[in-house]
Amino acid sequence: MTTLENLYYGNIASYEYEAERGSEYDVTAKLVIRHEQELSATLTEQQKAILEKIKDNHTEIMNLGERNAFCRGFSFAVRLMIDVMSSKS
Repeated sequence: MTTLENLYYGNIASYEYEAERGSEYDVTAKLVIRHEQELSATLTEQQKAILEKIKDNHTEIMNLGERNAFCRGFSFAVRLMIDVMSSKS
């Protein structure tokens, strides 16, 4: 299948990301989890519910930002291809 066909059939998920063990992303993600667990242990049930809402909203904001960055990057790549293809060199 072509890349376009794979994208159409859902075989490509551009939003998926695998962090290498020990990478900066991996280390930072583990720190976030640890700090969240430490904070959560000190909260009341009502405060934990608020923290969950904050996390959900943060995830939504991150997803929107990633989607917008993907669209901008894709548009930029297409403009670059157009420039290259229309160049007379």
